[in-house]
Amino acid sequence: MMTKSEIGTREWIEHYLGAFNNHDFEGFSAFYAPDVEFYGQAANLKGAAQIVEFYTMVMDCLDEHIELKTFVGSKKHVAIEIITTLDFKKDWPDFAPGPMKAGDRRQTVNFIFYDINENGLFSRIRSSRYAVIRER
Repeated sequence: MMTKSEIGTREWIEHYLGAFNNHDFEGFSAFYAPDVEFYGQAANLKGAAQIVEFYTMVMDCLDEHIELKTFVGSKKHVAIEIITTLDFKKDWPDFAPGPMKAGDRRQTVNFIFYDINENGLFSRIRSSRYAVIRER
């Protein structure tokens, strides 16, 4: 984990995204407050354990890679624009945006907003898709 002075910086969020991209569950979940709230297209989740459980299931079905495009941050809030690439390893007929098959690729532009608590942990995460770049 990075130092308190780095919380809310671009390097700090890149560290988080790097752990996520590498399927380092312990690494990325270290950024979560125990009662973190996650609101996204695929799920609304409460608590670090529920988020890890969800992404364990997701990453069993697909490889997800996040590329940081735009960053705005402070000690209390971070907003990012990302390109998310999903490469499906398995068929996912009930995938939230629509059915996908093994071998499919989906790329989207998304905005994510993070609220950071007094301990330097994410207390709320809100994610929204802006545009689909590629599907299938």
